[in-house]
Amino acid sequence: MAFLTPVSGFSPGVSSGRGAAVTPLSASTVQRAAPVAAAAGQESRGSGLPSITGTAAAAALLAALGAARRTRRQAGSRREVDISRRAENIEMGGWDAETQTTNYVNPWQQRVEGDMDIPMDAKPVKTGWKFHRYSGPVYKKVPVAEGLTFPLDPELYYPPLEPPAPGAKWGDGRSPDGNWYMDIDGKQVQYWQGVGKRKTACAIVRLVKGPGQFLVNGREAIEFFQNYPIWWLKACEPLAALSQKNEYDILAKTFGGGLSGQAGAVRLALARAMQECNYNWRPLMKKAKYLTRDWRMVRDKMTGQPKARKKTPYHKR
Repeated sequence: MAFLTPVSGFSPGVSSGRGAAVTPLSASTVQRAAPVAAAAGQESRGSGLPSITGTAAAAALLAALGAARRTRRQAGSRREVDISRRAENIEMGGWDAETQTTNYVNPWQQRVEGDMDIPMDAKPVKTGWKFHRYSGPVYKKVPVAEGLTFPLDPELYYPPLEPPAPGAKWGDGRSPDGNWYMDIDGKQVQYWQGVGKRKTACAIVRLVKGPGQFLVNGREAIEFFQNYPIWWLKACEPLAALSQKNEYDILAKTFGGGLSGQAGAVRLALARAMQECNYNWRPLMKKAKYLTRDWRMVRDKMTGQPKARKKTPYHKR
């Protein structure tokens, strides 16, 4: 995540001014103390008193060393207090059996509206996968990565330094409010995004409110797919199946593979973007297998054979 991208040029071994651990005195500290000692020696010589250059230099050096140690000790104590204060707001995720609620809000665990009203025989057959409740660290009702303390250290991470409000998704380049925005004619327009693959092709699809344009790599989709309607319909099938084709614009970027594979990749990416837009579309798309990654791949050519499936003809003699 860009949210957790370290600042370039940061080295964990270099102590920061915000209070790193106490380390042995560096050569720069001794160099800073040397001019002070020299000045003390010159002052003693200019006064006409007996030369006490060695004593004054030693005293100045000891004073500089003590000041450096005190500064680092104070910075370290401030750092420890800051970390302990941050860690006070971290708690572990749990489930309250009495109120049937959790102490966190996970936006990735969405539920379809009216799911409880659907009879059990109409729901998909259970696969045996067991649901495991989240039990990791929680910060202000937001599940966070283990080992992080908030607000994040600006010397290690780029802003935002605080997670979003409970109930908003974060990461994947989202804005602090949990949504995606793109600049169109100087205006911030919300969009929904999905990524899909098919064979060796990949596709990234952005769904935007609009009159129904369909662009692939900056070209009209029907032109991109060489005026072949099967590929065009295959690519926009999830949106057309729900009668939403003229309500949203499809902006797709594809690479790798051929046109058939790219059409399948666009279809999967479009279905995932539609799921982000309206989660209540998920049951229909799931049943139609629009959200299922097609695992079929091109078979490799076998050694000693002319093609993947074609075999050398049999000759008796």
